[in-house]
Amino acid sequence: MKQAFYRSIIIMAIILGIGFTAKAQATKAFEVKVTGKGQPVLFIPGATCSGAEWDETVAHLKGKYQCHVLTLAGYAGTKPMAEGPYLETYKNEIKRYIADNRLEHVIIVGHSIGGFLGIWIASEMKDHLAKVVVVDALPFLAAVQNPNPKTGFDEATAKAMLDRYNMMDSAQMIKSQTVVAGYMCLDSTRWSSIAKWGQQSDKKTMAYSMTEMLGNDLRGTIAKISVPVLVMDAWAPNAQYPQFTKEYARQAYTDQYKECKTCTVHITDRSKHFIMYDEPAWFYKELDTFIGAN
Repeated sequence: MKQAFYRSIIIMAIILGIGFTAKAQATKAFEVKVTGKGQPVLFIPGATCSGAEWDETVAHLKGKYQCHVLTLAGYAGTKPMAEGPYLETYKNEIKRYIADNRLEHVIIVGHSIGGFLGIWIASEMKDHLAKVVVVDALPFLAAVQNPNPKTGFDEATAKAMLDRYNMMDSAQMIKSQTVVAGYMCLDSTRWSSIAKWGQQSDKKTMAYSMTEMLGNDLRGTIAKISVPVLVMDAWAPNAQYPQFTKEYARQAYTDQYKECKTCTVHITDRSKHFIMYDEPAWFYKELDTFIGAN
């Protein structure tokens, strides 16, 4: 049930290549692992997640594309940035990375907060990009439950979330993140990895980056996007909330993306937030069809 998932998030989370070889690179905003040759595909993981969440997807694309897999600073044990704003710095540094490395016809694939960054980058970057794939992310998450949400960064909310994190020791944090993983993923074999990434993440980065996203409304901004965008909308039936139907979820996403004239929304049959884990066959078919189309 999508409404319950987003409630849990708010509470609990409370690219023709130029000859790269496989290696790790770093900026102050993220780490990058580059493998393969061909058209560059830049993978941005979700909040708290390691770039390893894309391992199976990269393996699926092996030999066809040059994969640039990011792990954002402060997530999953990576060194955090000294200060924010977090999302704007991630966005600006990813744009710089693409330009500085002369990457062309880049396909951005972003999950969750990574999808949010993908559409933000596409709204500002007119060159270099070819397509964007958004895996279960919205231009304005806060508006899903609140018809009149506040915009702008709310530091009090960020500090309150950080305080809750700081009250937890390592064992409590992993327990909390395991609960979050259960809300976000149907595949229970993945919960341990998802929870560990959360437990290893910098608490201030978690609290502040999530709060920044909740206050940032991109619904009008995405009208500037000129490249094709595929939005994958996660939905799974939930007997507790039968009113939240597949059509309801589809309409909620379609409404948020209506200003983006190049956006297409496709919805899953049975998946929570981690579509690549819960419904991999559907995910790969959608990905292959979209990025392979002229």
